[in-house]
Amino acid sequence: MRRVFTDVVKRRWVSCMATLLLGLFILVACSSTYPPDYYDYEYERDYKVGIISNRLIEKIPVDIERPAVLVVTTFVQLDDFTKTSRFGQLMAEQLLSRLAGRGFLLRETRMKDIFYQSPAGEFVLSREFSKVAQELDARLVLLGTYIEARDHVLLNTRLVDFQKKAVIASYDCQLLITPDIKELLYQ
Repeated sequence: MRRVFTDVVKRRWVSCMATLLLGLFILVACSSTYPPDYYDYEYERDYKVGIISNRLIEKIPVDIERPAVLVVTTFVQLDDFTKTSRFGQLMAEQLLSRLAGRGFLLRETRMKDIFYQSPAGEFVLSREFSKVAQELDARLVLLGTYIEARDHVLLNTRLVDFQKKAVIASYDCQLLITPDIKELLYQ
């Protein structure tokens, strides 16, 4: 009797373990990342642009009345503020699109020379950019930089209150360098 009971327990245990392993295998197969040729990289880029715009908007102080004029600039390379790429232009365009209709009067500038390095080493808004922002009656300026790191592009965004010359919101993220992003970075 004891042997029959032990055999039944063993069979149930083996059956349970097999079911558990099969379930675990299915779970791992379904949760793993998609192979690069199936993954929707355009969706990821669009999703991250949406997150950036939402995070920046959430952090705008209530004392900034809307409609405020917001200038969106071309994203520049972090290691050389005088250089950009089609990637930097695309990021600015996508953020401008996302911020449209959110209570701001949007102005765009293709200006990439927005920073200069002071003798003390700090980076500040260039005089040329300051002049353009004043002419546009800008209250807020959206600035962005990017840099490549291994297989990712690291993005840094800042929303600057032009009147106070202060960063009021920032958000950083990264995007996987895919063939389309690589093409945008180098053409």
